[in-house]
Amino acid sequence: MEGRILVVDDEEVIRSLLRDALSDLGYDIKTCSNGKSGIETATSDYFDAIITDIRLPDIDGIHLLEAVKKYDPDSLVIVITGYPSFDSVRDALKLGAHDYLTKPFNIDEITFTIRKAVAYRKTMQTNKVLLEELEKKNMLLEQTNAILEVRVKERTENLQKLYNDLRKTYIDTIKAFADALDAKDHYTMSHSESVTRIAVLIAEQIGLSEQEVEDIRESAQLHDLGKIGIDDAILRKEGKLTPEEWEQIKSHSSKGAQILEHLGFLKNITEIIREHHEHFDGGGYPEGLKGTGIKLGARIITLADAYDAMTSERPYRKTPLTKEAALEEIKKNSGTQFDPMIIEAFLKIVDKIEQQK
Repeated sequence: MEGRILVVDDEEVIRSLLRDALSDLGYDIKTCSNGKSGIETATSDYFDAIITDIRLPDIDGIHLLEAVKKYDPDSLVIVITGYPSFDSVRDALKLGAHDYLTKPFNIDEITFTIRKAVAYRKTMQTNKVLLEELEKKNMLLEQTNAILEVRVKERTENLQKLYNDLRKTYIDTIKAFADALDAKDHYTMSHSESVTRIAVLIAEQIGLSEQEVEDIRESAQLHDLGKIGIDDAILRKEGKLTPEEWEQIKSHSSKGAQILEHLGFLKNITEIIREHHEHFDGGGYPEGLKGTGIKLGARIITLADAYDAMTSERPYRKTPLTKEAALEEIKKNSGTQFDPMIIEAFLKIVDKIEQQK
């Protein structure tokens, strides 16, 4: 079975369409015709994804979304609207909707959205399992230490090794998943590697500690992880994005942090990923943080990310900027998008960056 899906829609034809199409793909489908039964079903059973119409005869889809998210904050809800409105879509996304679809829709669009949603849900579930395993092993070691006081040093070393091994295993697992997704896209295939290389060189130039450099390395490797929750059609779009599509793109830094935030030992990395699109003057997203209120690692990755994007082929720009043109653009945005101190360090190692390409 590919996954369990709940469909809430007052139109029998829509319920039948989704049930037949998704059942053929191996999904277990349950349907409800109104909001009340939808909430009762969603909060009494497990589903990998919930599809709900915004307009329902009793309780609308927004209230259903609120109720489901209150019951299980990790629930993955996709809203459907036959009355396109940016306000309603924005409200749903703010309340935690994973994605949205507009009637009329085609089967390919539905199946693609569901497959990505279920994959995202399973990744989140894997995170929880890893966290539970870590907590159980830590508890076992703590109990052992309490009994065997004379071996505190040995047990502490074992705990640290376990911590380091689990941290590395987790990072490597998520990195491999991110690399697999990047490999599907010619434009982003080596982007994370390039951003990592540039960010580490800047951090070393500034003189950060070994641990700080390592945190920046891991953050840069995973900085675009949240794009697994964004429609590929939006990521590869060559034309101008709609307001709704831009809201989806902007959500990737928060989604990336959400994947990691359950793991307390990755707190610094999680915050750097969440903040890597904040601007020095407060004009970035998702929180509009400003100046040194933004993590230093995030300020470094912001510049590294921008430089690689400007000097690489992208869907929206087939001809990359020259090194000189990119540097001019960076200098022009000193104090607005970029931290002047980071720019100063970057300019000292930019030739080294170009030599390593």
